[in-house]
Amino acid sequence: MARMLAEAAKVEHDRQIGRVVCVSGSQVVMALDPANEPGAKAAVQKGALVKMPMRRTTVFGIVSGLSIPVPARQPGEAESQLAELELIGEIKSEQGFHRGISEYPALGDPVRSVGPDDFARVYAPSAGSTIRIGTVHLDSTRPVLISPDHLLGKHFAVLGTTGCGKSCAVTLLLHALLAKHPNAHVVMLDPHNEYREAFKGQAEVLGPETLQLPYWLLNSEEIAAVVIGAERTERHGEAVAAILNDLIPAAKRAYQRDGRSDLQITVNTPVPYRLSDIQRSLDDIMGKLDKPESMAPYRWLKTRLEILSTDSRFAFMFGGIAVHDQMARILSRIYRIPVNGKPISILDLSSVPSEVLNTVVSVLCRMTFDFALWSKGAQPILLVCEEAHRYAPANPALGFEPTKEALARIAKEGRKYGLSLCIISQRPSELAPSILSQCNTTFAFRMTNLRDQELVRGITADSAYGLLDFLPSLGDAEAIVVGEGVSVPLRVCFDRLPPDQRPQSATAHFSEAWQSDQGDLAFLDQVVEKWRRQQR
Repeated sequence: MARMLAEAAKVEHDRQIGRVVCVSGSQVVMALDPANEPGAKAAVQKGALVKMPMRRTTVFGIVSGLSIPVPARQPGEAESQLAELELIGEIKSEQGFHRGISEYPALGDPVRSVGPDDFARVYAPSAGSTIRIGTVHLDSTRPVLISPDHLLGKHFAVLGTTGCGKSCAVTLLLHALLAKHPNAHVVMLDPHNEYREAFKGQAEVLGPETLQLPYWLLNSEEIAAVVIGAERTERHGEAVAAILNDLIPAAKRAYQRDGRSDLQITVNTPVPYRLSDIQRSLDDIMGKLDKPESMAPYRWLKTRLEILSTDSRFAFMFGGIAVHDQMARILSRIYRIPVNGKPISILDLSSVPSEVLNTVVSVLCRMTFDFALWSKGAQPILLVCEEAHRYAPANPALGFEPTKEALARIAKEGRKYGLSLCIISQRPSELAPSILSQCNTTFAFRMTNLRDQELVRGITADSAYGLLDFLPSLGDAEAIVVGEGVSVPLRVCFDRLPPDQRPQSATAHFSEAWQSDQGDLAFLDQVVEKWRRQQR
């Protein structure tokens, strides 16, 4: 890196480095000037920025490809070398840089190197508030500034293989946002308990011990998935689902008779009801049936509800005997209203039972959209979904479809109601394309899988194709950034986080840990106790 910058410094700014020999759409082919000194080749390395002065504008392009030298056709001629350019935008007179081309270069037009002033104008963000995330790869003195409004207004995705720096980049981005916007409302779905320590003092951490997500907040599909199972493989699955759809509205109306009675109650109305009323209704129905086979689904449902009510793993959903309408207080904790110095809520999903994990995510995503809808976007929210391919897979057989539908609705309509979505995934090819295609800013970290690379190419602008060739060879904490959040596609080196703000996502040090024998039966006893109590 240092050698490349040193070579670039030797190049005289605004010198001619070649001429246009082919123009096709947004692509230009340049023949390098044979008279260029060896050091000048730094100006035309892949990913470099170049410019083409026109009559009314200056057109800018990124070097996307280089050819091997073409041998001279006649003795005495110098060998020629070609470079492919992707046009990214232009500057008109004293105006700022903007995307799109109004005047295309002609054959023979000169191509020139860029200087500090050009860098400053091209990479300058649009007017308004900005946050810093790192530096330009080819110029470590040039900061990369992101517009929060452009970034959050149309969703964004952070993609890359495991261990490439995604979690640190997300943490850095959120810290930068919260530093300038201390009254933000950020909800993070954290399936591995990575981010708790990274936002110590700024976050309300909600896990199975502190999260309250009572069963009565679930809609008909979600409560059926919890009681029966997401795939409804139980023998009485369909019958039990129909029974719940009949009994729940009646139980809700019975609860409302003790309070307000002006609501039109359906199975999906988010009002409380008592499981005891459901069980009493089951007893009444079974008492009227005379055939044992007719009682089977009712008996199975009653037994299943009793199991869920006594299983400590489900206490966050079915715990407690008394039922209270605390919906406003639940929303207050999840969406940080009021903020009270903690603008981010981290939902620790690592201890949520695996059989209901997708359902819990479905409830949280659906509630977030409904809150944004009924509040008319009065409190803009950023929903950060880590490991998104687990909850919204491209293959319908791999996930709980209502979860995917909730995320897809946020992706398609959330911006209308002040709801922004951040998708984080190490396998973008396994993520539902309808969700990923709605993210207008993409942070693409290192990817070695060809399917993942092709998918990223499919959702990014043509002007970034040359930069995307770097995906397999990007270093840690490096990414190609494309979309609304940045003025032009660029390769960015993210700033380093201080140790106390890094997420707990580092790879284990096997060679160090295996040097000594530290485990004993007391250690195993502690593990077993935590395992049984489901406490981290």
